[in-house]
Amino acid sequence: MADIIIRPAMAADAEPVTGLCRQLGYETTAAAVRSRIERAMRDATAAVFVAEKDGLVAGWIQVSTRMTTESGDGVEITGLVVDESERGRGIGKSLVRRAEDWAKELEYASLRVRTNVVRAETHRFYQKLGFMEAKRQTVFQKRL
Repeated sequence: MADIIIRPAMAADAEPVTGLCRQLGYETTAAAVRSRIERAMRDATAAVFVAEKDGLVAGWIQVSTRMTTESGDGVEITGLVVDESERGRGIGKSLVRRAEDWAKELEYASLRVRTNVVRAETHRFYQKLGFMEAKRQTVFQKRL
C-alpha cells in the first residue's frame, strides 16, 4: 500500500474534497468548500485535514472545538469522508487519529462524533476505534 500523508487542507484541495462530499450525497460546490476550508485555516478552534495517497486527496476530516454549559469542552468531528475506492484501508483511521492528536494538542480530553442513524457501517467504524454510543437524538433545523 502506498504511503498516506495526513496534512492540513489547503484551498487548492476544494475540488477533490467536493467530490468526496458528493459521494455521501452532500451537494455542494467547490467554491463553497474552498471558502469553508479557508475559514477553517484562519480559525484556531477548527481544522480540516486531508489524507493524500499517491498525490491525490483520498479523504478528509474536519474537527471543531465545542463548549457546552452542561458537559464542558471537547472536540467534535464535524465531517469525515474517505473515497469509496479506498475505504477499509486505514485512511479513515489515520484521519481520526490525527483528529485525536489535534484535540490533545489543544488540551481537550474528549472527541465526539455524530453520525446519521442509517450509516450502520459508519457506526461500526467508530466503535472499532474505541468510540462508545453516548446518546441518540433528533436533529431539527430551521432555515434562516
